[in-house]
Amino acid sequence: DLAAYCDCKYAIGCSSGTDALLMALMALDIKPGDEVILPTYSFFATAGVVARLFAVPVFVDSDPVSFNINPALIEAKITPKTKAIIPVHLYGQAADMTAIMEIANRHNIPVIEDGAQAIGVQYKDGRRVGSIGSIGCFSFYPTKNLGAFGDGGLVTTNDDKMYEKLKQMRNHGMEPKYH
Repeated sequence: DLAAYCDCKYAIGCSSGTDALLMALMALDIKPGDEVILPTYSFFATAGVVARLFAVPVFVDSDPVSFNINPALIEAKITPKTKAIIPVHLYGQAADMTAIMEIANRHNIPVIEDGAQAIGVQYKDGRRVGSIGSIGCFSFYPTKNLGAFGDGGLVTTNDDKMYEKLKQMRNHGMEPKYH
């Protein structure tokens, strides 16, 4: 049901929004020393998951109106070590995904959408956040706009191979379960 709601082929439940971000980075094979571009203004988990993999968070200043990552500043931060871009959709506002995806596509860099505060938000072209980049990540922490009784997370994708990889990751790498 959440895959349909998020306009994605696949939605994979997990334990938290932080784990959703970590799974996304691991599914993209982010390694120590790789660089991941993200906004300066976000909850610390966004940079924390990058650091947990011994990758390097590369910060881009935020737009002073929306507080989302400023796409005009992204390209200057891209190096040969850049392996992902994580825009964060803050306060139920979508980041400028048109500009971000143009940059990402030009440099062949996957985009992980951090939609922890934005499930259900429609981008200006009608698509929902989490369905535009390579992977979408959501949190159901009780303070979020769709909270759970406790914690929970969700990863979305439209990519068949990424779905299989994420599904297997969620279950300790087992395929089939308990094999």
